[in-house]
Amino acid sequence: MLVALLLQSPSDTAGAAPDAAVTTARLELTGAADCISRNELAARVAARSARIQFADDAAIVAAVAIASARPANVVAELVLSAAGIEPVPRRIVARSCAEAADAVALMIAVTLDPTSAPTITPDQPVTAPEPPVTVEAPVPPAPVTSEAARRRFAAYVAGETIFGPAPAVMPGIALHGMAALERDGVWAPAVFIGLTHAWRSELSQPGGAASFTLDAASVDACPLRFGGSRLVVRPCASALVGRLASAGSDTEQGASAARPYSAAGAALTATLGTTVELYARLGIGVTLLRDSYELGGMIFHRAGQITTTASLGVGLHWPR
Repeated sequence: MLVALLLQSPSDTAGAAPDAAVTTARLELTGAADCISRNELAARVAARSARIQFADDAAIVAAVAIASARPANVVAELVLSAAGIEPVPRRIVARSCAEAADAVALMIAVTLDPTSAPTITPDQPVTAPEPPVTVEAPVPPAPVTSEAARRRFAAYVAGETIFGPAPAVMPGIALHGMAALERDGVWAPAVFIGLTHAWRSELSQPGGAASFTLDAASVDACPLRFGGSRLVVRPCASALVGRLASAGSDTEQGASAARPYSAAGAALTATLGTTVELYARLGIGVTLLRDSYELGGMIFHRAGQITTTASLGVGLHWPR
């Protein structure tokens, strides 16, 4: 009421009839546009008061923000402000978007045009209305917890194949863990840490047979996230460091050795699901340590220039 009175000119309040006074305000609406539109809200206000008009250059501002548009829990915040007057926020909790729009329109109409408040005549029957809307006392806007600020974790077990360390593909098993900071948008950093055990036995070579075993750890740093709530794809920078053991058999001089093994490059991870997830990973890197191997005095293999890993597994993701 104070806002409406302050914005009226002295001549209007002193000499004009109440029916002729018009209050002009600027209507601002943010949030879920599919819940309440600006034109719809303006029409509901006009249905309650013909003395309120909306203009973009008005001094009074009616700011409406939709903080939540979930079914049966629509939260709207209304702030009426003008120069020299401290704004008073109000929060409306309704069961539907239509009920929230009605409540906001009624509050705007009653505040800017007190004559629009409903009255009851002696002959008018009084019925108890249903409680579709709850209007809380004026409080500062409460922060809305964003899904984008949640820390999330996951653990996966996967079958894995590795190309490069041995003359043939090495099958194995891997355990991967993830820690991520979920944010709205593409920027959502995550880190994957993996442990791998892979092997290949009795590879027939000139001069005998050779066996290889790789125990390694991998780290994937993934700054970006693409996808939705179920399918998520992350490109990552990746590094793999481990120990590659080799042994020869069926030779006159059987021998074994263990050497460091490392590679660095990129990886692509994909998860599908919510709490229980399918997990896939493809990593390609440049081999940093390339040892050669021989049997019977003949070199039969040298570690490949490129190390490739492919994983497929299942795991748990929490919190949901």
